[in-house]
Amino acid sequence: MGISRLKRLLTEALSQAFTAEKLQLFGREIIQNLDLYELTGFPPNCSIPRKDAANELVEYLFEINKITQLIQLIIQTAKIGFKSENYEFPNLRLIMNEMKESGYEYNQNLKKVVKIERNEKRNDWGFLEEGKVYNFCFVSVDICGNSKLVRKYQGAKIKESYKIFKSFVVKSVESRNGRIWSWEGDGGLLVFHLDDFVESAILASIDIMSSLIVFNSTMNLLGEDIIIRMGINVGGAEYKKEVDSIISDSIELAKKIEKAHTTPQTVSLSKNSYQHVNSALRNYFREKEINGMTIYQLSFPIKGEVCK
Repeated sequence: MGISRLKRLLTEALSQAFTAEKLQLFGREIIQNLDLYELTGFPPNCSIPRKDAANELVEYLFEINKITQLIQLIIQTAKIGFKSENYEFPNLRLIMNEMKESGYEYNQNLKKVVKIERNEKRNDWGFLEEGKVYNFCFVSVDICGNSKLVRKYQGAKIKESYKIFKSFVVKSVESRNGRIWSWEGDGGLLVFHLDDFVESAILASIDIMSSLIVFNSTMNLLGEDIIIRMGINVGGAEYKKEVDSIISDSIELAKKIEKAHTTPQTVSLSKNSYQHVNSALRNYFREKEINGMTIYQLSFPIKGEVCK
């Protein structure tokens, strides 16, 4: 859930539409005795800057769990005005998309924001636009020795184990605001875009790797451990709603690093990705030169022998 982004969008909308004086009247539709001077700490003889007033109001409404009332009021104001005046909120579409991403939508019949149930997170995070280029962090993940496993185990058992494994990966990825853009049974492409997305991609990968022992001992239906490898790269890509059709050199490099330069139970970073990582996290990776390419790797223990 992109709470920080939703806060920024709401603060922007309110500060563009209202002076602090008007915003206080607007806020009193939700909290009758609202006092922006008390809320912001500005003395009564000073003018409160629009951005400060909007920011403090948004933070406060989040704190007291009344943010849905604020969004309802903004939507209604965009439709019918407020106190006989019309107001525009240019980023209203982005606010509503972010709200949907957070699990809510505006019900036209009820004229209120209601919770919605969704089985899957949106691959566009609710705001990416078709044909526009964005920066992402891509993670290519692959089950090592897949061909051997498929030959060795019954189709139903391997299919169910891989399905459970995918659910295991999805949980870690979505907990850090990532998405799965493609999956082919034995692996796929994980994508991160929000906030510190390179760090999120790496931490999610470490989560998955370090939790494999739990997966293999409690969820894996096969008679041997599932072992994986992961390649990470950050870069641009032109977004398309059909995410399987997205073509990018940045994606291909993540796949190349994973397939050609990564051993089992290892996370490999491109040099470009490594440069975006904080110093504390960098200390866990070792630098390696492979065929003229500098990559950074973090390896995890393996039980027994694994085929590549």
